[in-house]
Amino acid sequence: MPTLDYIVTPVAASAHRFRVVLQTEVEAGAPVELALPSWIPGSYVIRDFARHLLSIAAESDGEPIEIISLDRQRWRCTPTGTRLTVACEFYARDESVRAAFLDDTRAFFNFTSLALRPAGREHDPCRVTLEAPTSIDNWQVVTTLPAEAVDSRGFGVYAVESYWSLIDQPVAMGAAVEYVRFEVRGVSHAFVLLGSHDADTQRLAADLTAACEAQAAVFDELPAREYLFFAQVTPSGFGGLEHRESSVLQVARDALPARIAPANGEATRSNAYETLLGLCSHEYFHLWNVKRIRPAAVAANDLQSEAYFRDLWAYEGVTSYYDDLGLVRAGLISEQGYLDRLATLATRIDRTPGRHRQSLAQSSFDAWLKFYRPDENTPNAVISYYGKGAQFALGLDLKLRVETDGVLSLDDVMRELWQRNGRDDDPVPEHGLATLAAELSGLDLSVFVEDHLETTIDAPWADWLRYFGIDAVFAPATDDAAVVHGRLGLRSGSDAQPRVTHIFDDGPAQAAGVSPQDRLVAIDGIEVVGTTLATRLRRYPAGAVVRLHLLRGDELLLREVTLAGVAAGEWKLRIDSHADPAAHARRANWLHRANAPA
Repeated sequence: MPTLDYIVTPVAASAHRFRVVLQTEVEAGAPVELALPSWIPGSYVIRDFARHLLSIAAESDGEPIEIISLDRQRWRCTPTGTRLTVACEFYARDESVRAAFLDDTRAFFNFTSLALRPAGREHDPCRVTLEAPTSIDNWQVVTTLPAEAVDSRGFGVYAVESYWSLIDQPVAMGAAVEYVRFEVRGVSHAFVLLGSHDADTQRLAADLTAACEAQAAVFDELPAREYLFFAQVTPSGFGGLEHRESSVLQVARDALPARIAPANGEATRSNAYETLLGLCSHEYFHLWNVKRIRPAAVAANDLQSEAYFRDLWAYEGVTSYYDDLGLVRAGLISEQGYLDRLATLATRIDRTPGRHRQSLAQSSFDAWLKFYRPDENTPNAVISYYGKGAQFALGLDLKLRVETDGVLSLDDVMRELWQRNGRDDDPVPEHGLATLAAELSGLDLSVFVEDHLETTIDAPWADWLRYFGIDAVFAPATDDAAVVHGRLGLRSGSDAQPRVTHIFDDGPAQAAGVSPQDRLVAIDGIEVVGTTLATRLRRYPAGAVVRLHLLRGDELLLREVTLAGVAAGEWKLRIDSHADPAAHARRANWLHRANAPA
């Protein structure tokens, strides 16, 4: 079988340009169609990577041939001989985890941004030559590509079994590279710090070992020859993208654990570091759920157009449920810390009016159109399949545990899904998770699933917590954002004359005719400052009518706003020390914390 041979060269770091050459054997005289993906698996929106293509040229047996554009991401040429060469240059300055970046300090790319594929040859083996930049001599390569013939810095030849495997193997290059190595179930892992840092790497290794083991325990199998966390160290970034044997993270430098011990000598984890561990836990769970337990719609897609399906919640939402659950099971956060995170999620969802407009199944289907393209009205129109999906997964897990008297849990369903589908890379049909949960439990889940996936009623989580010795209370919050949200019905900036970013449906501001992008000038003749807006609102009783001056464009407008009575609500979850022993036993079994302090 002929190979697809790629040569990737950072040809002009200061100009942010990669040169990528594809060479392969072809049939003389037979047209060849070439395509570049329009999206990358794990990020469900059309990215149009071809917009960064600067030039493309083709040769056959060393002679130039014509190559024509078919559409925004496809080209065609007709080789006159048996050897086809296609050379491209790409502009690369996207600092996200999804695309390609190059400057004189580092390089990063996913092959979805750079590698054209001949149509119909997606399963052909690929060979990749990574060349070093000519003017930089201290870079090294970080990748999970299997090496074939590379030098001490990692530049050289790599080989993979197919194009689909190629695009699941990101590549980083640079001088500031440090491997934090650890092992899970006999498999080599590393958290690769890409950038300057002052992190406590021993702490990182120990905590990540515990977090990864907690997730591997769900499936009782670790199907990777190695695993890398690519950690792009940034001033304030956050986010991640999963791959088959790696994940790419944007990590805020100050979120990394500090080497300097606290003054009291106690080892603590900052909120930012716990959030980073949650991100790692999330992306690592994708090693099974998404990368191997794959939705059929994604598996069948050629990355040229959208892959629509109605249970994206079962992949991103379920994974979001397990990310913090993995941390408490690993002993990296306390039980109360975990409950606080559940409460924060519930509060965020409760303050999103879009939950009354969009079902969880519709949110999954609409991801391509709405979730990744937020605007000023997004909170009123959309509910996150991550957040509400995690809530549904929580409710389903607790329901299974209670109604089967502890015989079955969501862990068991995920493990069985792995054994039936993921292990052999057999794509999962739509609604496969919910169907399997009903089969394994013997419960009639049809109404439960229909109500909570296809309608807009709230996810069923709080009702079940009392069976686990947990009290759930919802009451008005006291923080400034809650006051502004609840009493005025908007979100704004914190500067003087703050700009309105969102107006919430059915709130006082909307009723009075305030619009997004308006600037709040004064309330009852006193200038509005974002940092003190909540303080001003607290001085008024419920139902008070205030005169609100605002700027819309360059016009000064006056609106009379009738203030609501209370701040937006928030959830609080607490362990009920008076709950019966059976409830405490259920909670210990759920959180795997029988011997850990609360």
